[in-house]
Amino acid sequence: MALTIAKQMNPTPDLLIVELAALFHDVADKKYTKPTDPTLSQTLTPLLSPHLPQYKIDLILSIIPSVSYTSELAMTRATPTQWTWQQTCAELHAVQDADRLDAIGAVGVMRCAAYSSHVGRKLLVDDGDEERGERGASAEGHFEEKLLRVRDRMKSGPGREEAERRHRTVSGLYA
Repeated sequence: MALTIAKQMNPTPDLLIVELAALFHDVADKKYTKPTDPTLSQTLTPLLSPHLPQYKIDLILSIIPSVSYTSELAMTRATPTQWTWQQTCAELHAVQDADRLDAIGAVGVMRCAAYSSHVGRKLLVDDGDEERGERGASAEGHFEEKLLRVRDRMKSGPGREEAERRHRTVSGLYA
């Protein structure tokens, strides 16, 4: 999906960077790793260095931890240089949009349910339940807090178009 988005962007981003960042964007994701696991750089640099110049490796290593919405929020507190980079890096935008598109639509619904089960989060919280208002207390809450808002967080034109279509799917499933 990241390559499909990137190919429709103008100007076209570096497609190799987009492809590699998209393929590896979940490597070293804190949701799935332990503190003792190798870092992103320790994992990818030996793999990429025989094939790419260092500046491309550095860009990939900058994009990957910046893909998630949580990291984007953290960037609002970053230096002006970091903030400018995040707002202008077309390769990052293609990968972010593809990642966010994965979160919405029919497959996104199933991913949300599967992850909720994995972390022991309830699918639904009863109206009378004291956890009802707690952030992240249920998959349903995650839907309301995040998935139904993905459409508004897209960065590229092609991403926005696809997000609109998928948003209708998610909204229909949620209703």
